[in-house]
Amino acid sequence: MKLLAIALSVLALSACGTISPGQPYRGGDTVLLCHKGKKTMELPASAAQGHLNHGDRYGRC
Repeated sequence: MKLLAIALSVLALSACGTISPGQPYRGGDTVLLCHKGKKTMELPASAAQGHLNHGDRYGRC
């Protein structure tokens, strides 16, 4: 029974922090960008356009 309670707690907590792949907004004024196709970065929304201009894209890599 303890194992079930622990598993349900972990599942509930992990659901709080998930982001769907198509959702670039992390929270607050930040966005997720795939930088140079290699590295996921969380940046201020104000910096996103500069990265998009050189080929980065919204979301995780």
